[in-house]
Amino acid sequence: MTPPVRPRPTTPTVEQLATRLVDHTVAVLEELVERHLPGLRIPGTFAGHRVEPDVAADLVYTLGHLADAGVGRIGGVDVDDAIGTVLQAIDGPGTHTFFSYRVAETLQRYGSFVDNRLLDGWPDDRRANVAAACDSSEWIELLDTGILPRNYAAVLARCEQARLGLGLLDDPSVVEALVDRLRDLLAANPRRFLDDSNGRVGRYDIYTVDVWLFTQPLAHRLGPVWEEGMAAALALVDEVCAPDGSAVTWGRSTGSLSLALTVEVAAVALTRGPTDAHARWLARAATAAEGLQGWFHDGVVSAHQHRSPDDYRGPFRRLQLTLDLLGKLAWSAVALQDRPPAADDTVTAAPAPRTRVVADPGAPSGPVPEAPDDVFVRFEAARPVGVWAVHGPGPAFALPLVGATRSDYLPGPRRPGWFEVPADADLPCATPLVLHKGARFAVGGAPTAVDHDPGRLTARWDGLARSGELDPPADRRALAGRAEMAWQVQRRSLLVDVDLHLDEPPQAVTMVVPECAGRPLTVEWALADGTTGVADTIDVDGLKEWRSQWGLLPTVHQLDLDPSTELRWSARITPTLRVASSAHGHHYDRSLYEALGSRVIERRSPVGTFRDRRVPLDEIDLFHLHWPEWLAFEGLPEHEEIIDTLDGHGIPVVWTAHNLTPHDKRHDEHDPAYQAWAEAADAIIHHTRWAEHRFRERYPMSDGARHVVIPHGHFGDLYGPLVAGLRRADLEAELGLPPCRHRIGLVGAPRQEKRVLAFLQGVAHSQRDDLQVVCWSLRDDEVALVPDDPRIAVAQTYEEVDAATYARRLAVCDLLALPFDPDGEMLASGTAADALGMGLPALVSGWGFLTEMLGDAGIPCGHTAEQVAAALDALTAEQVATAAAASVARRPAYDWAPLAERTLALLDDVALAAGR
Repeated sequence: MTPPVRPRPTTPTVEQLATRLVDHTVAVLEELVERHLPGLRIPGTFAGHRVEPDVAADLVYTLGHLADAGVGRIGGVDVDDAIGTVLQAIDGPGTHTFFSYRVAETLQRYGSFVDNRLLDGWPDDRRANVAAACDSSEWIELLDTGILPRNYAAVLARCEQARLGLGLLDDPSVVEALVDRLRDLLAANPRRFLDDSNGRVGRYDIYTVDVWLFTQPLAHRLGPVWEEGMAAALALVDEVCAPDGSAVTWGRSTGSLSLALTVEVAAVALTRGPTDAHARWLARAATAAEGLQGWFHDGVVSAHQHRSPDDYRGPFRRLQLTLDLLGKLAWSAVALQDRPPAADDTVTAAPAPRTRVVADPGAPSGPVPEAPDDVFVRFEAARPVGVWAVHGPGPAFALPLVGATRSDYLPGPRRPGWFEVPADADLPCATPLVLHKGARFAVGGAPTAVDHDPGRLTARWDGLARSGELDPPADRRALAGRAEMAWQVQRRSLLVDVDLHLDEPPQAVTMVVPECAGRPLTVEWALADGTTGVADTIDVDGLKEWRSQWGLLPTVHQLDLDPSTELRWSARITPTLRVASSAHGHHYDRSLYEALGSRVIERRSPVGTFRDRRVPLDEIDLFHLHWPEWLAFEGLPEHEEIIDTLDGHGIPVVWTAHNLTPHDKRHDEHDPAYQAWAEAADAIIHHTRWAEHRFRERYPMSDGARHVVIPHGHFGDLYGPLVAGLRRADLEAELGLPPCRHRIGLVGAPRQEKRVLAFLQGVAHSQRDDLQVVCWSLRDDEVALVPDDPRIAVAQTYEEVDAATYARRLAVCDLLALPFDPDGEMLASGTAADALGMGLPALVSGWGFLTEMLGDAGIPCGHTAEQVAAALDALTAEQVATAAAASVARRPAYDWAPLAERTLALLDDVALAAGR
């Protein structure tokens, strides 16, 4: 029977998304006005930079969209009055191209220029100034002579169309000529992907998508080519959009603009007729819109702080970029509000549930993940330029094979927060850099051949291109030679193979892989066929050049190769697994993760009553739950809130189930929380097969999780060194114990299932006179009931002691007694691990955990006084010696190293399935 599914947070409806976009835009804009534009006055400078007329134009444009969205006032000022106030002070002659059409299109909502409601009563000089702001007709000549990039045909067509609508242009043929030119540009590629370079080098980037959004106001003039292009743009973003909502992650103008582009594209997709993709677009837009909220501070975009946009969008354009983004969000809100009735008004689907790794419950290891869902989107028919989009299982990313050789365009994985490169720089990453005769060359630019198989991509180049170029001439001479690179996804790793042949010996050859802040990488280099070199890891934290569009790149992994004409090497790039543990620092947890070394980063819990607020949830890949009762003290609602928080961040849960219920046995309080975690967990670790059966019997709602048996490791490495070299006689003297033949110890915390008093009563009933019992495991209410028997040398209430003291107590014992009730609710005990760790035999009850873990190292003794007495009377020295030898023999199977490897394999499986 399918277990019930806990309700998951839902994606907003279309109406709710539109409202959120408006609210966010208004909130940021009002903060901007209050802090930096009092009275809507545009400052002459901002942080030492001249504020250009584009800021006023973008402010007007954003206000116009907000007015269309139904916003009546901004900061207590009527929106129409606010637009008029800004236009009164605009620099008309200094406003041009992109900003001319923004002014003109905003004016159109108030009527023609002659009878424009917004300009009513204005003096002629003010009206003429606004008319000049709308006019970029002198730029047409620059387009005709090739001084302007080809794509300016779109910009000028919008300018002139808006002027025509305002009555400021008398000749419609001007618009028609520009649209014809634009149509030729857009229709040149039958696949409707725009090469945005002047030299036709195959520079496909964010503008390959944005051009179709940009030309939407001209769609009725462009005809079918626009519909075809918009469809191609939607399909491309559907393939390459990153999990964080970034539409395009390579090339120029990514970062915040890539998130805004997703919102815009989704708004277009959601205005079309109902499709199966609507829920996906809605969830994607909501993710991007939420992500954008973190890109504003103090009313201004933070794209320049601790990260870097392109040089042409540098700090001198902070205000313009702020308003550019707000205008995009406001436009998207209007588009969603104005969607036609044919659109799906009822789409409210929740995000797709995270993938679970489900296997045969009895399987000892995880299922082999199927090949990643990947596709190579080819931009042209003639040349093999395109982008490899990998969706998972495993890390999702996009890998561009396009023209231009600045760092943003070179071949390598791209995913914000995972795989990033320096912004707008000549710093090739994840691809070879070759220095020859003082010039820099990289494997990049349009390849000569590409082969794609599921999970693998191979590209070849004839010669290496000059690095750092955005629009190189088509006839630019390359460094003679050839190169082949192959990328293959292997679970959570990307394997990169490089085969480089040069006609002349170079000065230097290197390859670097940068890390994103908070997302360490494990990079393993392998050299082949006589290739030699040295690997290094370099701290570049704080260096300005090592910043991406999204954040800091504090560390680079470098392979510096000894120069040669033939070089072959490979790199295995793996995001280091970041685990938050609810038992961070506990000796069980410490033993486990110390055995894994640097392959896992283990941190304190960022959720729960004692959460560490310094641990960002966005820097956690997996949550390792141990004892749920340690995590939250406020009952089921707090547990459900934690589960929802983890789920909302896409963080899977692995639960090591130590018990069926907490030791205090408050079932009404704790069992619902255990049930909630049993339903939420992606995988559950049990220490024995017996424990798995008991757990699944108690919590059938856990059937949707993967169940794995990984034994409890022993603690010999923890306690053994603390008593190494110490003589037993000295330890006995230190603890005040007389020598004896067989000393039986009862250690560890008292538990309801642990029949300590019954065992001591059994000692009193036994006929043996060669035994000594030391007990440090009594409850307060049991001390007075301990039999008065000289064989019971120690009978103390349990107190937590330091590791050295505990090790001494273990070291003076010949056997440990583990008289646990077989029918209790415990699933494991660390004292069994102590016995194996110290090579001690144990007197054991019929508890299934002990039987399975200790095997022949356990000597049956039951758990009642009568059973204990009988077992002690029958105990022989041969039994003790045989069990002791079995304990030593079993130790290797319970070493932390192999158990940690099995645990890591499970964690890796779960992270892989969750795309972490």
